[in-house]
Amino acid sequence: MKAIAALSSLLLLGATSVSAVPVVERQTQVPTEMDITAFSANTLPHGTAAFISFNIAIPNTSTSTTCSYSDQSSVSVLPSVSLRPCDDPLVEWEFRQDPSLPGSEGQYRVVITYAYDGVKKVAGFHEWPATDFPQEDFGSTVATFYRGEPDFVITDLS
Repeated sequence: MKAIAALSSLLLLGATSVSAVPVVERQTQVPTEMDITAFSANTLPHGTAAFISFNIAIPNTSTSTTCSYSDQSSVSVLPSVSLRPCDDPLVEWEFRQDPSLPGSEGQYRVVITYAYDGVKKVAGFHEWPATDFPQEDFGSTVATFYRGEPDFVITDLS
C-alpha cells in the first residue's frame, strides 16, 4: 500500500513539474509576389452586366484563391469595384479606372491585399493602359472587353 502511495506521489510530482523550454516566436516570411492567372473582365453586349475574375496564388504559402465580381447594372463600361474579399478572405481586392487626363484615358488598376501571420498585411497593384480594355462595337451597342495578358505577377509588395 505504501508503494502505491509513493508511486502515486511520484507520478503527481512528475505531472506537475515545469520544464524550462524557451518560447520561440514563429517567423513567417513576408510574401514578395502575387501570381495572377486567368484575369478576365468584360461587360455584356446587348445587356446590363459586368464580370471581373482572376485566380491568385501567393508563392511559398498555401494561399490560392479566386477573386470575382459581377453585377446586373453595368451597361458598356466596367465599374469601379470597392475593396472586397476573394473566396479566401485573407485576400482582398479592388478594381478601378483612374481619372482621365486631358487627351488620354485613365489607366485601369487592380489593388490586392493579403493578410498573413495574424494581422500583418502586404499590398500590391497592377496597372494597364486603357487600350487593353477596348470598347467593341456590336452594331446597336458597345461592350468593354479585357484584351491584355491574362497572367501576370505583382511584385514590389509593401
